[in-house]
Amino acid sequence: MRFKLFLGLIVFGTILAWLSWGMVIFYFDPGQAGFTGVILFFVSLFLALSGLLFLLIDLVKAKLAKDQLLLYRIRVSIRHSILFTVIVLGWALLKSQSLLRWWNFLLLVLALTVLEFFFISTQKQKNNYERETYPDQDPIYPTDQSSL
Repeated sequence: MRFKLFLGLIVFGTILAWLSWGMVIFYFDPGQAGFTGVILFFVSLFLALSGLLFLLIDLVKAKLAKDQLLLYRIRVSIRHSILFTVIVLGWALLKSQSLLRWWNFLLLVLALTVLEFFFISTQKQKNNYERETYPDQDPIYPTDQSSL
């Protein structure tokens, strides 16, 4: 898939998500919508905020890190936008349930920070593993068939 088509689909999906979130805000009464209304509110806000943050983060990364591979930049931008959206929606969910305390929010941020460190460490391990090829050996088609 071409990058411009991918960005176009993300923009289209983000606009649809913001429209659906607006419809949930205007057409659902929070007192009578119940659990379904709350789920629709948070899911549509998650999709809208994730799309918007992805577009903003990717724009900043495209300007600042021009030498970074496109696939890696997209992967990291998606991950960061989702994690930041989880922080914002976690705060909103804790606030709506009257459970928002500084230690609860700190635990949420710490848990997501540990998750980000896990993703970084697995990426570094994968990169280290991929670099373990010998100069005379093609990494795609190994000549030694015993390792297969």
